[in-house]
Amino acid sequence: MLCAGGRADPIGSALCLWIQRPPGYWPRRSIARSWTLGLSQLAAVVFVLFAGATDVSGSRVDVFPKKDWLPLLLAAPRGPVTKAQLVYAEPNSAAYGAGPAGEVAISARTPVVLLSDSTGTDAIVIGIEGAAFARFSFAVITRELVNTDWVFAVPLVWHRGSHWLRLRYYHTSSHLGDEYQQRFGLSSINYSRDGVDFVGFVRPRAAMAKCLGLGLYAGGLWSPNSHPEEGVVYRGRMGVELDPFGGERWRPYVALDAEREAGAKLGSRMTAQSGIWLPRVQGQPLRLALEFMQGPSAMGQFTQRTTRRVALGLFWNP
Repeated sequence: MLCAGGRADPIGSALCLWIQRPPGYWPRRSIARSWTLGLSQLAAVVFVLFAGATDVSGSRVDVFPKKDWLPLLLAAPRGPVTKAQLVYAEPNSAAYGAGPAGEVAISARTPVVLLSDSTGTDAIVIGIEGAAFARFSFAVITRELVNTDWVFAVPLVWHRGSHWLRLRYYHTSSHLGDEYQQRFGLSSINYSRDGVDFVGFVRPRAAMAKCLGLGLYAGGLWSPNSHPEEGVVYRGRMGVELDPFGGERWRPYVALDAEREAGAKLGSRMTAQSGIWLPRVQGQPLRLALEFMQGPSAMGQFTQRTTRRVALGLFWNP
């Protein structure tokens, strides 16, 4: 038998049990669903690792801590960030055709309860996140509202040095603009996702990885309450970030995010972002970035249409 665990090594035993599945345990599934189910089990194992490795002796509890303990993925299309972008899309998922548009977002994020060790590097935090994303068309003089996406989340984050694991309740819904509906006579598809989102983020310790500021992450979404599908939706996500100067102002960074929903006929959504860090505003990071996206639209009402767009804008983490 490959694994011989027991009371002396519960973590090793858990890993072995997860790896040594009996033949036929893994049924045939789509890639995104397999990722989501597999990573959800791995997340439970990682939780044991984090909880077991975190030294709670001399720990303290803070309510509404001053430090920002809620992590962000730089290239995630619907991360809780405040932004303003000038967009050019061809093909355009909206009915206006190829052309310019504006995208804006407002957001709020706050850690609520923090349990940290004596060093302040290992911690468990629960918080609240929310954001609204809007697209306005510049193809018409009235600058019509095309789409609005709303995001609300309650994250639970385990920090272990520079690594972190995030589990969160996640809800998003999308609404078609009134002017857009009137112009084209279209109806909203009542798009929404409601479920559990999880992501694990690591920074490799190899010398070259540290020099590049390399960060790797993977995760997924399990949404049992989804529309218009009226059922369970699975989504897989993975990405890479290069920030060699650790957010130092006037220094560059690069990030790539890929996500795919089970059964998506349009394939994966790829988002690449390259930018520079600017002087902080009210103590929070500000960046200027050029962004490229290809695949299913990130706008909820248009996820069943493909797009290719480039955007230039400012991103701020309030």
